[in-house]
Amino acid sequence: MSDRTILDESGRVYVYDGSYYGLFTAVFDAVYSRREPADIVSADRLQLTFNTRFIEVKTDPDKARRVLTAARRKLGGNAMKRIYRAFLSSGDDREISIYRYLMLGFRLGGGANGFLTDPAVFRVSALSQNVSRETDKMMGFVRFSVMEGGAQYCRFSPENNLLPLLLPHFAARLSGIPFVMHDTRRGLLGIYDTKERYIVSAEGFVPPESARGEESFEKMWKLFYDTVGIKERKNLKLMKQLMPARYFRHYWELS
Repeated sequence: MSDRTILDESGRVYVYDGSYYGLFTAVFDAVYSRREPADIVSADRLQLTFNTRFIEVKTDPDKARRVLTAARRKLGGNAMKRIYRAFLSSGDDREISIYRYLMLGFRLGGGANGFLTDPAVFRVSALSQNVSRETDKMMGFVRFSVMEGGAQYCRFSPENNLLPLLLPHFAARLSGIPFVMHDTRRGLLGIYDTKERYIVSAEGFVPPESARGEESFEKMWKLFYDTVGIKERKNLKLMKQLMPARYFRHYWELS
């Protein structure tokens, strides 16, 4: 995730902890200050500049829930899903775009959702669609390997923060099987222990050893893939359209 330099020297920049409730706490504080923020940015992406007022936001669940409740009432459930997916995107302008979308929604109600000529509505919709497209790809292409002890493990490095969307999906599909999803790009682990789901830091995590026979199975699958494939019909351009080449290293049938 890239750092950001705040260029508006006269503005107020709200700095939050990167959480969803943290963002909505920042929205609450900005609204009640009656001052339009120049930006809202997570602390890990902030670069300090002169002549800018940085306001540290302390996450307050009560404040966040008040904004979320009001936004859902004004904009509707589908819009809130769109906003959440935009929040999970890698777009550096996602927070300020969400803020401006919400302000428009508080003025216009549900009519704001179709107001795509507004830059904030257009941007939030675009970020949400980008997350949805990548989520669909990952649901189809993520591959788990069986580890010692029977748990399953996969690693991937998505452009966007997809663990909050993929973890419940695979927990439902692999119900009863413990697994770990490793987002190597963000250093996060999605853990399912057959009862609860967790997202935690991967700092210090060492991937478990593959179960006996797993490597042999991978070699057999590669051999099968090479044998049944028709060389003349191999279409790398189409493969990259369906799944970008940056994902290839995580799938042994393509590596």
